[in-house]
Amino acid sequence: MKIHVKLFAAARDIVDAENVELDVDPPATIKAIRQELCDQHPALLPLVGVSMFAVDTQYVADDVEVPAGAEVACIPPVSGG
Repeated sequence: MKIHVKLFAAARDIVDAENVELDVDPPATIKAIRQELCDQHPALLPLVGVSMFAVDTQYVADDVEVPAGAEVACIPPVSGG
């Protein structure tokens, strides 16, 4: 199953892309998406574990199954002042 993930902040900077396409076996859970992101982009490993994920603008837990065509976003922690 093809999943398109929109990357934000440091994740986008590390991968040097706003979006990535992942091939995840169904059921495509957020946990599986986290793993595939790290497999394809090992530099994301320290960041992906602490990032929030959203599906169609709703933050979701790792066990949530992502339906085909859903918008998935990887949102790392941010800081600032």
